[in-house]
Amino acid sequence: MRLEGKRALVTGASHGIGQATALALAKDGADVAITWRSREEGAQETVRQVEALGRRATMIHADVTDRDTCTRLVDEALAFLGGLDILVNNAGGGRSGPLIDQTPENWDYVLALGVTAPFLIGQRAARAMIEAGNGGAIVNISSVHSVNAWPNDGPYGVAKAGLNRLTMTMALEWARFAIRVNCIGPGYIKVAQTEAEQERYRREETHATPLIPLQRTGRPDEIASTVAFLVSDDASYITGRTLFVDGGLLVPPLTTAEYMGGDREGTGFSG
Repeated sequence: MRLEGKRALVTGASHGIGQATALALAKDGADVAITWRSREEGAQETVRQVEALGRRATMIHADVTDRDTCTRLVDEALAFLGGLDILVNNAGGGRSGPLIDQTPENWDYVLALGVTAPFLIGQRAARAMIEAGNGGAIVNISSVHSVNAWPNDGPYGVAKAGLNRLTMTMALEWARFAIRVNCIGPGYIKVAQTEAEQERYRREETHATPLIPLQRTGRPDEIASTVAFLVSDDASYITGRTLFVDGGLLVPPLTTAEYMGGDREGTGFSG
C-alpha cells in the first residue's frame, strides 16, 4: 500500500494501459479519477474494479483534443478527489499512413492528442499541486516510436518525441515544488479488444516478436506496474527520465534481429 491516501488522475483509462494503470494505483492504495472518450462500458468496468479494491473512483467524459476540456477534466477530478497527488497522461493515439498523404487536419489532431493535451492537463494539475504545497508525481506515456522511426508513423512519432522533451522541461521547472515528472515509452503492448483490433494485433505480433530480444510482446499490467513504481516514494530521486519498457526492442539495431536468434559464429562478435 505504498500509495495509501494518494489521489490520482489517469486519462484514457477505459481499456488497455490506462485501465491497467488505474487498477495498479488502486491496488497500491490510491483513489482514482479516470477519463474516457468513446468506451463508456470500459470506463464503467474500470470504476467497478477500482471500487471493488476498496478505493474511491469516478469517470469523466473528455475529448482531450479540446483545449477547454483539458482544464475542465482536472477541475472535475480535483472536486471529486479533494486534491491531486498523481497524474498519468495516458490518453493518446495516432492515425497512421504515409507522410506524403498526411493532411494538416490529421497532423494537428495527433499532436493535439499527444503533446498539447499532456501539456495543458499537466499544467493545470501542477498548479493544483503547487497550491496544495505537497508536491506530486506525473507520468507521461510515450512510445518507442519517439526515438525510432517506422513507416507510416510520422505524426505519432513526432508527437511522442515531443512528449519526451516536454517531460524534461516539466521536470526541470517543477522540481523546486517537489513535483517529479517522468515518461514511459512502451514497446509492443497487447491492448486489442475488438475482433478487428485483435486480428490486426495478431498480424503485428507475428512481425514484431522476432525483433524483440525477450521474444514476446508486452502486457498492459507491465506498463502499469512501472507507473506505480515511478509515482511512489520508491522512485523519489527519479525525475526527467524516459524509461522504455519494451522487452529490449530498442537495444539492438533492428537490422540485427536475425542475429539475436542465431549463433555468433562468423558475425564478428565474441564473448
